[in-house]
Order: sequence, then C-alpha cells, then structure tokens
Amino acid sequence: MEVPSVWEALEIYRKTPHGFLEEKAREKLRKMGYEIIKREEAPDWIKAVGDPDIIAVKDDEYVLVEVKPSDQLKRYSKAKARLVLVTDVDEGKAVEVWGIKELTDGP
Repeated sequence: MEVPSVWEALEIYRKTPHGFLEEKAREKLRKMGYEIIKREEAPDWIKAVGDPDIIAVKDDEYVLVEVKPSDQLKRYSKAKARLVLVTDVDEGKAVEVWGIKELTDGP
C-alpha cells in the first residue's frame, strides 16, 4: 500500500466533513477580520483549557472553535421542528453554533 505524500494527505483531509467544516470556519473568521493563530502563539490561559481546532484573535478578543460534524444533527436539522443542542458548558449563551449556511453566507 502506497502512503500518500503530505500534500495528498492534506487534500484528502480537506475533503472529510471535519476538514471541510474547519476550512470554511477559518475562511469565515478571516472575512470577519480575525487572525488565525497557532496554539503555541495563544495565551497560557487558552493552552490550559485544551486544544481547540481553531484559535482566532481580533482586537484582544479570542475565539475558540471546536469542529464537530454530526450526521445525526444534520438529519434532525431537516425536520420541521426546533432543534436544541444540550451540552455541559456552564452557560449555553456563551456558545455559538454555525451550520453550513452560516459558513457559506457572508460574515
């Protein structure tokens, strides 16, 4: 079995749901004026909480992005019913949910 090159592997990753959504989120954040930074460039308080998929900053405001593709949520979102995502964050208002529409529409 032939192992793909780094560039081929990166192209394959970008075609996965996670890779596609992460790239679209990066594009949206850039259009909104955010700079995407590497984890090692982030403040210690961000490094202490984990390893988000994307860290962005603009005017000392940091955005942490965790990409979670979900076939189940995608199916539910097509139903003619309200969809509520329940998670164990302290305050739900602190979390924004971006779907494909939010990622492909303007900032």
